[in-house]
Amino acid sequence: MRQFTTDRRSVVKGAAWAVPAISVAAAAPTLAASPTTAPHDLSTSVSGGGTRISGTQLDITATNFINTGTETVEGITVVFSASDGQTIEDVQVFGQPIENLAVGATISGEGTSVVTLNLAPGTELGQVTIPPDGGSYQSPVGQTLILGSDIPFTLSTTVSATNAADGDVPFENVTDVPAV
Repeated sequence: MRQFTTDRRSVVKGAAWAVPAISVAAAAPTLAASPTTAPHDLSTSVSGGGTRISGTQLDITATNFINTGTETVEGITVVFSASDGQTIEDVQVFGQPIENLAVGATISGEGTSVVTLNLAPGTELGQVTIPPDGGSYQSPVGQTLILGSDIPFTLSTTVSATNAADGDVPFENVTDVPAV
């Protein structure tokens, strides 16, 4: 019968291979849990709010959109959502439908409670391109939502990058709008 023996040198070699494997395995969960920065993060934007100037008109004060993400925002998509039976008939700038003044802007959902506005980069309302790492874009003044009625409602606004990526963080704002 053959006997297997292990000498001290074999034990040391085996230990040398085992230790790094244990160290790497122990370090892996720490690396996986590291926080990541979103490609486009508009969450720290500062809303200018809004003022109801008549029963069916809500002026939207300029908002400062700030991108703290790691990639450039190329255009923005704005979703206005009204509650309590309110409808949004149009989005205007200086009394004109926004798509007439901003070449490349598109709007959908007019006459419903949810309206989506897309402002591509290079529209006539300014270059809606926001650099990463704290770059900003100030929306124009003179924006108005044309409403279907004079009832009070809650307006939810969500703004995201048109060139959205997994992990993006949009800007969100909720405003209670009283009747006039």
